[in-house]
Amino acid sequence: MPDSYVLVYTEAIRRIFVILSSTYGKFVLTKECAGDGCGCLGCRLLAGTVQTADGNFPVLDLDDGRQLQERLLVYTFTEQGEAFIEALDRPRYADYRGPIGKADLDRLFQRPNAAIIIGQEGDGTFTHSFVSSTVDMRVISRGCRATRHCPCVGCRIVDMQYSEMPGHLVPAVDLSSRRATTDGKLVLPIFVDDSIISALLNRDPAVRHSFTPDFFDSPLEKMFYELAFLDLHLYPQHRAGKYRLDFAIPDKMIAIELDGHEYHKTKYHRTHDAQRDRWLYGQGWHVLRFTGTEICKDLDRCIDEICYLANVERLSARR
Repeated sequence: MPDSYVLVYTEAIRRIFVILSSTYGKFVLTKECAGDGCGCLGCRLLAGTVQTADGNFPVLDLDDGRQLQERLLVYTFTEQGEAFIEALDRPRYADYRGPIGKADLDRLFQRPNAAIIIGQEGDGTFTHSFVSSTVDMRVISRGCRATRHCPCVGCRIVDMQYSEMPGHLVPAVDLSSRRATTDGKLVLPIFVDDSIISALLNRDPAVRHSFTPDFFDSPLEKMFYELAFLDLHLYPQHRAGKYRLDFAIPDKMIAIELDGHEYHKTKYHRTHDAQRDRWLYGQGWHVLRFTGTEICKDLDRCIDEICYLANVERLSARR
């Protein structure tokens, strides 16, 4: 965390500068700044630089300022800029007794461990990217429509919660600290440990079960969902008319059925499946059927086939 901050409060006819520092305390630098270039200590602070053997450095990190309130900006001192405070005759300045403490500013400038970046595409859908201190930025979801209970991996991470202790859940993503970038993207910071999310995105089988709903009819459906949901917006047990589909991508009108071993199916089951497929076809659905052997032996090819039909880019890494 930075050691020192400056608060800049702008009123109708003046600006007030306050310094909050772990080392130098809290005090009012000036209350009478008339605006940029008036020559007061506040103006000199904003424009000041410090000359060292390594070069000339600004006193404040002006590129990383934050807005705390409507008319209140906060800047951090650079490491070299701390010399500005040290050079002041500290007893000359009045103590700051306002409600803002250094802990408030530490939270404001807290660096996240990771972040979800959401951008809107020309077709109105959203693309989610993930970045952390150990993972370069990568797209993790395309085509999100931000509907309620959206199954894309980006929305699922946004909805994640960690259990710090029994009965106490902490959201993985801090929505209260979200920020917009200059190009219109939304940045959602992640301050908790991001190792579980990184493992999930790398298809680590040790964590996949934690993200899997417990309402599948067979282990085959559960396995397929665990390994395919990173690439596809799958809706399990989706209703279409009087039928229930194993999986669906409704906005693409794609139905995915997992048949298990064909020799286990009765004549009744085959007749029922044929009638259902004809009805779905008449309603505009594309029906893809995969056997248990296909899923178990070459799941990547099955996912590739679905992604091709859905016209979506496959995002997950091959095992």
